[in-house]
Amino acid sequence: MSDPIDDEPEYIPDPIKEKQARAVHFLVSFVRLLGVILVMLGLAIVLDRLPPVPPLSGYPLIFLGLAQMWAAPVWIIRKYIRARVAEEEMARAAEGTDEQ
Repeated sequence: MSDPIDDEPEYIPDPIKEKQARAVHFLVSFVRLLGVILVMLGLAIVLDRLPPVPPLSGYPLIFLGLAQMWAAPVWIIRKYIRARVAEEEMARAAEGTDEQ
């Protein structure tokens, strides 16, 4: 507690990284919404609410919708984080070569 709060470096947001993060957030939200729509469509087909479509064809839609709601966002976020880490490593490597 002897360290004053003023000694901590001030956080300065990077507008490019924030724009990328907003885009990823929008993409994940959109993918989840489409997954919900697929699940609802699959349920409507299984419950025979859409007459010309055979009920068994709704189960793959339910499965795809659930995968799109749960697995796809995790995959997208992991790819984004890996890209960010790679960018930071490349920036550190470039700074290291400039100093020599």
